[in-house]
Amino acid sequence: MNKIETNSTPSNATTPLLERPLERREFLIGSLTAVGTLTVAFTIPSPFRKFFAAEISEARSLPNAFVRVAPDNSITLVMNKLEMGQGVNTSLSQLIAEELECDWKSIRTEFAPVDAVYNAVGMPMQMTGGSASMKTSWDQHRKIGAGMREMLKSAAAAKWGIPVSGVKAENGSVIRLKDGAHLSYGELAEAASHLPFPENPPLKKAKDFKIIGKSPNRIDAAEKVNGKAIYGIDVRIPGMLYASVTRPSMEKAKLLTFDRKAARKIAGVVDVVSFGNKIAVLGKNTYAARLGCEALKPTWDYGANAHSTTETVMSGFKKDASQPGIVAETRGAVGAEMAKAKRVLTFEYEFPYLAHAPMEPMNCTIDYDGKKAELWSGHQMPTIDLGAAAKTLGLAPEKVKIHTVFAGGSFGRRASKTSDYVVEACELAKKVKKPLKITWSREDDMRGGYYRPMYFHAVKVGLNEKNEISAWDHRVVGQSIMANSPMASFMKGGIDKTVVEGVTESAYKLANFECRQILTEAPFTTLWWRSVGNTHTAYVMETMIDELAEAAGSDPFKYRRRLLKDSPRHLAVLDLLEKRVKENLSTLEPGRAWGLAIHESFASVVGHVAEISLVNGSPRVHRVFSAVHCGQVVHPEIAKSQVEGAVIFGISSLFQEVALKDGVIPQTNFDTYPVLRIQDAPVITVDFVETDAPPTGLGEPGVPPIAPAVANALYRLTKARLRILPFKAEVKA
Repeated sequence: MNKIETNSTPSNATTPLLERPLERREFLIGSLTAVGTLTVAFTIPSPFRKFFAAEISEARSLPNAFVRVAPDNSITLVMNKLEMGQGVNTSLSQLIAEELECDWKSIRTEFAPVDAVYNAVGMPMQMTGGSASMKTSWDQHRKIGAGMREMLKSAAAAKWGIPVSGVKAENGSVIRLKDGAHLSYGELAEAASHLPFPENPPLKKAKDFKIIGKSPNRIDAAEKVNGKAIYGIDVRIPGMLYASVTRPSMEKAKLLTFDRKAARKIAGVVDVVSFGNKIAVLGKNTYAARLGCEALKPTWDYGANAHSTTETVMSGFKKDASQPGIVAETRGAVGAEMAKAKRVLTFEYEFPYLAHAPMEPMNCTIDYDGKKAELWSGHQMPTIDLGAAAKTLGLAPEKVKIHTVFAGGSFGRRASKTSDYVVEACELAKKVKKPLKITWSREDDMRGGYYRPMYFHAVKVGLNEKNEISAWDHRVVGQSIMANSPMASFMKGGIDKTVVEGVTESAYKLANFECRQILTEAPFTTLWWRSVGNTHTAYVMETMIDELAEAAGSDPFKYRRRLLKDSPRHLAVLDLLEKRVKENLSTLEPGRAWGLAIHESFASVVGHVAEISLVNGSPRVHRVFSAVHCGQVVHPEIAKSQVEGAVIFGISSLFQEVALKDGVIPQTNFDTYPVLRIQDAPVITVDFVETDAPPTGLGEPGVPPIAPAVANALYRLTKARLRILPFKAEVKA
């Protein structure tokens, strides 16, 4: 078994690989803790346990769970979240550093092992998702930093023989107030390690923040630029084989034939192994393995789905819309008020399957010798991945070690509810019994079978004689993401919130309202996709609200203000957006129009105004003005980047789909699954509502409102309503 201590590796360490100079993006091997390092150790005190959902085992919990202070004054922060480009290593470090009063330049980070002490707050497992990292870590991480600060102050006071009130912590040192004498944290580390962790360390007021609210250099920026950052796709272990796997596009397909001999003729191919309904080609390098897979020419039996198409699946969804389903939310007297309505408007919306398409395709490296195993990848839900690996390998969980490394994006794909990419690596390792790495190609990833579900919405809205909403009947048809997964317990009364969230939780509190969920079956496995159910529900709600505003003869801002009069956070976002519109969009170039949308998700409110024109009959977004209410902004530049990325992601989704034609997926790469290119990206201006309220979600809430903002602008320009995605038809202004 190869001894590779990734979880004890400072993310900026530079240990050699295989006793030769480190090359770009190679895996780090060896002992990575400096000899003689003294750490400030503490167990989580009982009052602190309220922050952890699962019971903490004293035997397994790490004594220095989150912070280590070394004699050289370096401070190592253990990250219990996956860094996948969202900047969480930096922003979480800010929370601890703010209260710890340390020198920002002294901070290092490393990824946490799998242990209950690192569980996400409010969840019985370790995970990164739901835009919850800052929201759930706000108190937890600041109290960790504050407690460490008080321990170091107490150690210094004891050394000087004075009360702790006679010292202060500042910039990585404890200072004696009477004469300015100081002791560095490194000098105090050993003494502080013997002190108890304080139960209620005092936290700073927002007015006293020095790091929170600022934009220091990102912790991992340099190593990502110079190539020292290790992503899953970079991992190397001695004696490793490289595997490429050919999979069917639908999970239940049966493998019929493949050309083993043709694959083995490829130079560098070591072996061809079939397992389940998949075939793996093992090679001396990834390129050889890929060429071997291309030579396989496999065939599968897709059974009843062999002739399925996007159209036939959606047709089934439309038929299912007439089923009773389950009432997800109801209030008032929808039926009676609809019968009395002066006008009844009907709306139907169609949404396709969508792929995640992160820049780094899926991958997993495993070292399994029949008795124990180690795995390396960008694990978004390492607790679930560890359990799935142990079950697949037939090992006790303590015999499996999960190493989390950097991930090049995810958008939900690495939060696999079935741990599919981990299970696959384990299944193959059981047959091969050699260290190996499976690397998915872009085509593998695009046709991997785990997608944002297809959805169909059928809505009726009744209007009274004043063209005000008198009744709202909403039906959503789609596949469940939660069912048959570790998250199934979160379904209450059969309701999968990922199907109806954003409708049932809409800030538009309509007096007579009903939403029904109709769950159905379809060929693909579904998975959460950036902003999950809000990806489709926000589109429906915000394009409908715009249409209803027009029916009422109202300005889109005024109409929303009336419906959101009891939602001060929404009104604050609308204020910022309206100001930007008056400043920048009061006079538009000929052939341009703007559209508005606002939506709350993950406890944050985000609004966008998109300015568009038509280029060859297709919308081109020139400018986007974004306003965000997400509580205290910890790192403004990272926060801005998150919103900008969400805007690009959401605009791209207008033109994307994973289609199905006779059991085959035509989309294979970015040429057939378009992502907005740099030359087509809009100028994006982001404003944050100023508040000292605790942080709420940010990674996902920027996605839902941008597509409807573009669609609303398109209507203002062309009078064409876009209710079927992706955008395909050419329109004229």
